[in-house]
Amino acid sequence: MEVVELGTSSLGKRVVLDKNAYESDGIIVSCRLKPHNAFRGTHESGPCKMMTVGLGKQVGAQTVHSDGMGKIGQNIPTMAEVVLEKAPILFAIPCIENAYDETAMIEAILPENILKREAELLEVAKANMPSLIVGEGDVLVVDEIGKNYSGTGVDPNITGTFSTEYAHGGIQVQRTAFLNLSEISHGNALGVGLASAITSKIFDVMDIEAMYPNCLTSTVLKSACIPCVVATDKEAIQLCIRTCNGIEGKPVRMVRIANSLHIGQIMLSAAYYEDVRAGKYPGVEALDEPAPLEFDEKDNVVTPVII
Repeated sequence: MEVVELGTSSLGKRVVLDKNAYESDGIIVSCRLKPHNAFRGTHESGPCKMMTVGLGKQVGAQTVHSDGMGKIGQNIPTMAEVVLEKAPILFAIPCIENAYDETAMIEAILPENILKREAELLEVAKANMPSLIVGEGDVLVVDEIGKNYSGTGVDPNITGTFSTEYAHGGIQVQRTAFLNLSEISHGNALGVGLASAITSKIFDVMDIEAMYPNCLTSTVLKSACIPCVVATDKEAIQLCIRTCNGIEGKPVRMVRIANSLHIGQIMLSAAYYEDVRAGKYPGVEALDEPAPLEFDEKDNVVTPVII
């Protein structure tokens, strides 16, 4: 965590860099370039964020976030200017992915072009983002969340579950249920606060000591808040349906996804079926007919999302 002082940004923010990186012969910044899940700006998740938040270690990350998510979009590029001037950055090589979690584009960028080119590539990344084409509904069910899908368990750009007021998008629903935490997350269930309900399967394996440091550094606490906790998948889904407003006597519009990274196939409740068949949602094709969800003896859903 040891850092070297590089200087001060044009906005008066302290700029630091990892000591080992600073003393190296050269730094290659390799990362994904994509929209951030909590703010909007000309530079979001990409090389400039890696240089200031990542290579800045905890000190740099705290400084970048210190003014809140409403200002981070200004802090990142202005602090990155100092890094580019003072650190041995050789080049950046960001990767942009397509809607199917596949590599769509890789581009090497010289230091003097990083600030300008990253802003341009962010627009390319936005154009390649996937989306839940139906756009809105009553309940969203996410089978599995985890750090391998997004820093906040799910990507709010898909699920609409943002932790701040400074970013918007994704599907619009009244309630969201998270059912499982990926094993590879090792108990880091950051993002549970974005759900209306979670199961005890998630709650029982949560490692709050792994979750809280990110919230303390970013100053965004919502992602680690605990929502309603219920015993089973069925109860989580029922709780979300029961607490929706304005749907009494109407078919529930429920969208179910395996996770927020792989949404090539999703599950829609019967309320969507005729509209899908009629072509209301271009690009959405019905792969089978409506059928009841199936649950095991513990009331956990066994009907697969992907067939």
